[in-house]
Amino acid sequence: MSDTKSKIEELEKELYAKDFTPQKVNETLSPRPAAPTSPSWNDRAEEGAKFAMDIIEKKVRGERRQKIMKKFLLISVLFFVVTALVAWFVWSGGRNIISGDNINIEISSPVAVAGGEQFETSFTVTNDNKVALNDVTLYVEYPTGFSDPLLGTPLPRYTKKLGVVPAGDSVTEKKNMLVYGEENTQKEISVVLEYRIAGSNATLKKKSSYTIKISSSPLNVALTMVKEVSAGQEIEMQINIESNSQNTTDGVMVQATYPNNFVFKSADPAPSYGNNVWALGTMEEQGKRSIKVKGIIDGDEGEEKITKISIGTQNPKDDRQIGVVYNTVTETTIITESLFSIDVSLDGDRAPEHAVPFEKGVRADITWKSNSPTKITDAVIEVKLKGETLNRYSVYASSGGFYRSLDDTIVWEKTTTPELAVLDPGEQGTIGFSFSPRVAGVGAGNMLKNPQITLEVTARARRASIDAGSSEIITFATRKIKIETDISLLARGLYSTGPIKNFGPLPPRVEQETSYTIVWTVRNGSNNISNVAVKTTLPIYASWLANVSPVGEDVKYDEGSATITWNAGRIPAGGTRETAFQVSITPSLSQRNQLPVIVGESFLTAMDDFTKTQVGDRKSTITTNITADPQYRGNQGVVIE
Repeated sequence: MSDTKSKIEELEKELYAKDFTPQKVNETLSPRPAAPTSPSWNDRAEEGAKFAMDIIEKKVRGERRQKIMKKFLLISVLFFVVTALVAWFVWSGGRNIISGDNINIEISSPVAVAGGEQFETSFTVTNDNKVALNDVTLYVEYPTGFSDPLLGTPLPRYTKKLGVVPAGDSVTEKKNMLVYGEENTQKEISVVLEYRIAGSNATLKKKSSYTIKISSSPLNVALTMVKEVSAGQEIEMQINIESNSQNTTDGVMVQATYPNNFVFKSADPAPSYGNNVWALGTMEEQGKRSIKVKGIIDGDEGEEKITKISIGTQNPKDDRQIGVVYNTVTETTIITESLFSIDVSLDGDRAPEHAVPFEKGVRADITWKSNSPTKITDAVIEVKLKGETLNRYSVYASSGGFYRSLDDTIVWEKTTTPELAVLDPGEQGTIGFSFSPRVAGVGAGNMLKNPQITLEVTARARRASIDAGSSEIITFATRKIKIETDISLLARGLYSTGPIKNFGPLPPRVEQETSYTIVWTVRNGSNNISNVAVKTTLPIYASWLANVSPVGEDVKYDEGSATITWNAGRIPAGGTRETAFQVSITPSLSQRNQLPVIVGESFLTAMDDFTKTQVGDRKSTITTNITADPQYRGNQGVVIE
């Protein structure tokens, strides 16, 4: 043990000696080759790199988030400071800031007023802003019916200059007025306040509105009339007017609106204007007036007829019209079966409008019948014929009728038709007449456009009433006869003339081709026509050569049906249209010494725009015997060999 320790001490001395020299050792072994790196080690290296990159990215994102939070905090602080400054300026030093919300327009007016009675409305403008309102003007827009009680004139607008309204102060303006209108109606009034502020030229506005109900009208009107009436029966209506006002009412006017097919007969008092306007002048307080109107009301069974009566004051701009309506009333009357009915048929057609071909006569039949539960007497039936196209010489009345040419009226009455003297309940009969339109066809110098004849039929009779008097029964009927246009088609064949040059032998030769020009001309009469078309067909030995004049005209050939069609479209009244096209034939030996057909029959069709009916014309076949050609001679149409 002691030996070992002494050796260690000697070694230490030698190691720490100043002249220590390390001993050289000679290597005798070859270098050890490096062990190959396993794949698992490479994967671990890549995962370590990714992990390091994730740490770096998280750190970068954290730094960015810190920067954004710092910016947001800075913006929030700035916004708070600015808001505080603005608030301080507005509430502490913003002396020139003004708001319309701080301006109040208080309107004090009755909720409901009686029409024609004076009332007061006050307008209070309050300025709660910290600056004064300058050049303040109050505008009040009134609807129809308001008037100034002092001036007695309509009040469409009230304007008042209020001047300056100091900050925190109020100004009140009062206005007296009258209002007229229908009972229980609402009137809306618009209020506009215009003002300016110091240092600005802009005009600012504050708007408001309020409503007033008219609780009662100064004038009431009532209408009394029957609820049901037979068609054509005479009726009486009574109009009662009453004043509700404690004052007189000037310029009172009543206007009646009659239902359709009402025939006015008389009124008491007589109308001031036309047959339905009465200017009654001044109505005293609590005064009363009445108007009686007689007339005849007609219509279809079950039809409702409405009569309207309006009362008010005259329009200052038109004394024939009501300016302000105070009140209105309506009554409905239902039409029942006429006590003396008539049924009109034209050539068996009972429609209100009947179309007849040009130059054709018309047969009219009128069937009359008594539907009264009691006898009716002194029946008269009149037919007035109206229209320039009427041929007055053609009018013929049967069954004892008399044609009064002075006013073109046919009359049947008891002296010529005894059965009309007394009609028992349910009795009926038929009368008739005929007439024709004047001839004014294509090319006529006096041709009328859209010719028609109107028949106005009136049937009158008397019926005993319960009060031992009698009332008149009147029935009306109207029919229109529209005359179709006179439309014509001219179809001709040409060889030597026309817009298309032809070829081939003339006379035509067996088994040789010869061409021809076919010309169609359409001439129109009194009415506009549309959808005009002309058609024809080619025989088996003919060919379509596709030459048309004028170029662009709508002429087409259908090879399957061998049909040629010209769509001419629309032709106005009195107008003419024409087209030409070329075809050829190659005669067969079997057609030697014959006149072959070039084209078949030509058919013209069109729609009459006035009568709404189909019209047309027809022309026969065109052969090689083209006599319309001025150079055509003798037998040049006969086929030769």
